[in-house]
Amino acid sequence: MKVILIALAVAALSIAGCHSNQNNQKDPSDAPETEAVTQAPEAEALPAENTKYNPNDARTFGLVGPVQEVRYSKALLSTTSTDEQGDPWFESDELELTFDEYGRVTQDGLRGCKYVYDENGNFIKGFSDKTVMKRDDNGRIISYSNTNVEGVDDYSKINFDEYIGKSFEYDDLGRVTKQTQSGWEWMTDFTYTYFGGNVYPKTEKYDSTAESLVIEGTVEYEYLKYDKNGNWLERNSYVKETTRDCGGAGDPETIEYKYLERRTIKYYPN
Repeated sequence: MKVILIALAVAALSIAGCHSNQNNQKDPSDAPETEAVTQAPEAEALPAENTKYNPNDARTFGLVGPVQEVRYSKALLSTTSTDEQGDPWFESDELELTFDEYGRVTQDGLRGCKYVYDENGNFIKGFSDKTVMKRDDNGRIISYSNTNVEGVDDYSKINFDEYIGKSFEYDDLGRVTKQTQSGWEWMTDFTYTYFGGNVYPKTEKYDSTAESLVIEGTVEYEYLKYDKNGNWLERNSYVKETTRDCGGAGDPETIEYKYLERRTIKYYPN
């Protein structure tokens, strides 16, 4: 459970996933070539006026422009954990986010969470037909819930990887300031601060509870590369995390991590 929470925490707005095994190691230098710059553009690239793409959902997940899909990879560069010393591990890229041609999110990286719409654009199901999505008056997602187990007598029939609740709070620029993710007997709150008007966070704080553990952490981001739309393609994340028993047993353990994160982003043509 702790590994799951750590993976959630370092993903920020695009949740990263878990460690790959040693047989899947990949050097970051093998990442596919992507048009990139080391300075963020001065202004966001906005969709063309005649486009049918609505950028609300992309912005919820920390992106701008007519995004079609995002792939993500991560490398552990260093850690103070005695359990993870040795050669850095590398994780090959995974499909993290997808959006349809209207800008509606169709999959996100939290356990491959699905979003399905009818021909009129109304949300109809996620992992099940009992999944509920709510939006605010501006069309932004404020909650997603796939936690309905009403009428289920045998919990062995529940896929707990699909038991997910999420909620989002926004600032005046439409950026997520707080995100809550929850599952069966676990919950994580994330809060974000930003550089100026950028949609990618400057810092992140998280607070997780699971079983008998409480995990609290802070993340500082160093952005290295961007694409022409102003979305980041490469960044370092510096994580400081403290784990303690919620009952007060034992001493808290604090570990620091440094990750290299990379993304490749595919766009719809304007």
